[in-house]
Parts: sequence; C-alpha cells; structure tokens
Amino acid sequence: MLASRRKQRQGGRVVWRDMSTTIIDTAVARLGRDLLRADRDRWIELAGDFEDHNFRQCWDYAAVLAARAGATSESVVVADSGRPVGLASVRVKRLPRTGTGIAYVHGGPLVRRRDAADGRARLEHVLTALKEEYVDRRRLVLRVAPAIGDDAWNAARDEGLLAAGFRPRDHLRPYRTILVDIGRSAADVRRGLAQKWRNCLNKAERQDVRVTEGREPRLFGDFHALFDELVARKAIEVDLGADFYAGLQARLPERERLHLAIAWVDGRPAAGVLASIHGNTAVYLLGASNDLGRATNAAYLLQWKVIEAASAAGCRWYDLGGVDPAANPGVHRFKQGFGGTELCAPGPYELAPGRLRGSAVRAAERAYRAASARRRPRR
Repeated sequence: MLASRRKQRQGGRVVWRDMSTTIIDTAVARLGRDLLRADRDRWIELAGDFEDHNFRQCWDYAAVLAARAGATSESVVVADSGRPVGLASVRVKRLPRTGTGIAYVHGGPLVRRRDAADGRARLEHVLTALKEEYVDRRRLVLRVAPAIGDDAWNAARDEGLLAAGFRPRDHLRPYRTILVDIGRSAADVRRGLAQKWRNCLNKAERQDVRVTEGREPRLFGDFHALFDELVARKAIEVDLGADFYAGLQARLPERERLHLAIAWVDGRPAAGVLASIHGNTAVYLLGASNDLGRATNAAYLLQWKVIEAASAAGCRWYDLGGVDPAANPGVHRFKQGFGGTELCAPGPYELAPGRLRGSAVRAAERAYRAASARRRPRR
C-alpha cells in the first residue's frame, strides 16, 4: 500500500499529500471525467502498488514500443473520488485519411491494487472510462490484451470485458503460455518439475557453474554475445531481442529494471536468462546457451535461480513467456518440464466506434502485415 505523507514542495512542484486516497496534483492532467494522464515519476510510483503490474505496462517499455510503431504512448490513471482505481498504458496510432485509428492496451489495464479485493468492479470502472475517452470521444478502435492470470481471474476479466461491449477478435492471435505456481515452498516447486527436467537441474548443480545475477545494464554485454550466437545458429528472427532490452534496461528506473542471470563455466559465459519481475508475476523474456551451457545444463540452473529471485520478490506466478507447440516444439517441451499449467490469456478484445472504423483498422493491419512479409528476407 502506498504510504501517506505530508504535502511538500520539491523544486516548485507540489508532491502528493496522501497517495492512498488522492491523485489530483500537478503530476497529472485531466482528460475526462475520471481519466487523467500522469507524468513518468508518478506513473512509476503508482504502478508499483498494483499486483497485476507487468513489464508491458512500464512507462519506458510503452514509450519505446510506441516510438518504434510511429505511435504515441499515453499513461492514464482512472480515478474514483480522487483515488486511483486503475492504470492503463495506451498506445495510440491514428490512420491517415480514415478518421480513426487504434488505442491499444497491452498487458492491462492494471486494476488489482494490493490494498483492495474487488478487481472485477475496478475493471468495469476502468473500461467505462477508457471507452468514453478513446471510443466515444476520439472515435478510435480500443483494443485490450490483458496480462495472463490464473483461471479464475482470466474468467472474471472475460466476463467484465464482454459485459462492457468488447468482443474477442479471431484475427488476433491469443497469448498462449505456461504458468508456474511459485507461491509454494521451493521444495514443492521442485517436486512439481518433470523428472527429466529435475535431473538436468541436479546435473547442473553438480557442475562447476558460477551464476551472476543482477539488474545492472553492464550485464547485457555478456548476454548480448550469447543471444547473438543463438540467433545466428538457429537462423531465426527476433523482433525484440537482446539489443532492444539492453537499450530498455538503460532507461528503466532501478525499481522496474529487468532481472538478468548469467552462467559461467571455466571463466566464460555459458548461458543467460532475462526475466521481468513485477507485481505478482515474473515473465521469462529471453534465454540463450552456447556449447558450454548446453554441456553443463546451465539453462536449467539459471531458470531455477530466476524462480528463487521471483519468489523472494513476492511473486506468485512465473509466466514462461509464451509457447507454440507447432512452430517451436523443442522449446515447448522444455517449458512443459516446469510442471506448470498451459493456458491462454483472455482476448485480445476490441470495441469499435462503428463497423466502418473497425473495418478500416483491420484493413490497415492486413496491409501492414503483407508489406512486412514482403520486406522479410527469404531463406
């Protein structure tokens, strides 16, 4: 829960008097009746109070992705009687000559405050405010792709979004992943691992493998080489690779930085794992191993280290970062060994200000995907 404190002035700016009850100050600008835009410092402070906070809703992540897409990022706070009940990082992209565009909430909205229980009621309040601003007033297609949760919370959000008029879109690929319960004791988590996976972990622990963990941007130097070797060896394309996250890490504030673990064998980097640890769910982002790492099963040890770090930070879940059994069966089998539950995040959902504007957005996206496919080098 955000701590209360007296009103102060810092460099001529009024800071918050009681952050648990009010959000109206010079760090926000009003958009609608219950909708306000927060500055970077205020957003970061507020987001840390939500259990469903995740890397996709970090200010800097949203800003960098928006810039890559030629869009703008809006970090909005939904209030009720001056108290923040929800947050949404909204990526806004207007389509020329159509009178519309898309407002995209990825990994949100955030509605599960640590000091409140009724996330479903908060979700309804937040969706109403977002609809009034982006669909009714700006005439944009509002797309919402919530972060993964357990079955009960996924079902509650599905019901809430459908009740608010949103509909799932078949042309949008759902996020499919494996969710591991790490809220149990370490012994129980370990017993839940598949036997082969546990054997590989045991082998790695018997090897002379040294692990370095931290959030310092300098650690990306070693990880970058490992990841580049992986990409070259497998001849794959990665949209958000080590270079993207290295640049992001340098921008993120300390409290939101990503967790990086590097395994060393004979003084040389052998494997690396990058994860986000925010809210109550850690997310596996990238991993790479070279010949040394594969010979010592270093990746298994690193994953266990990430689980320990996430558990120590208070996380209940470990999201393994997506699975695709058809396109990448080997990675799917590796992630199945964690003993988690395979499931899909709810949505994505859309709400359009009329059929024509919705059709215009989908047509523009089809054209963009076709152009991207033509630019992609053939192998």
